[in-house]
Amino acid sequence: MNQENFNSELLDFIDQSPTPYHVVDNMVKLLKANGFAELKESDQWSLLPGQNYYVTRNGSSIIAFRTGSNDAVKCGIRMVGAHTDSPCLKVKPSPEKTKKGYYQLGVEVYGGALLNPWFDRDLSIAGRVNYSTKYRQLETTLVDFEHPVAIIPSLAIHLDRTANEERKVNPQQDIPPVLMLTNGDEAKSFRELLKKQIKAQ
Repeated sequence: MNQENFNSELLDFIDQSPTPYHVVDNMVKLLKANGFAELKESDQWSLLPGQNYYVTRNGSSIIAFRTGSNDAVKCGIRMVGAHTDSPCLKVKPSPEKTKKGYYQLGVEVYGGALLNPWFDRDLSIAGRVNYSTKYRQLETTLVDFEHPVAIIPSLAIHLDRTANEERKVNPQQDIPPVLMLTNGDEAKSFRELLKKQIKAQ
């Protein structure tokens, strides 16, 4: 594979992997396509030499490995590690907020995020959703809105004269993204928005 194709496939993978759950899901598809067999943590493993395996936990972490033909105690192992997660804003369990006619989502900062770059840019929503079917069975699915659905607006400079000085960001007050205007009407619940997205996917 030449460098251009490698870069193109890497960018496609990143674009399709907005959350750790999507990363692991996409990695599983790649590994299965390349002959890796799935293992369960709860099972007793009988590993064969020269074979490919993978195991996941919580849908957010994954370990893939190939067994060698020599004794690992004598010959050692080669190992590479990487993160599946990154700093982000996580939607709270009961996120709905309405303030001065704007429908917002309460979020929690995850990881060592730089908060100022989040202002005034198009934001989307992605993650894992647990839901109950009409048969009262618990199911799990991944969602990715893909397109911008929210924004965290900053104040105009004439309302915040210290914006170019020591600007401090309060995550609870300044960061909740705006999804829509309510126009005095009752805004849709976030769960209804997720339900609509799941059906669309």
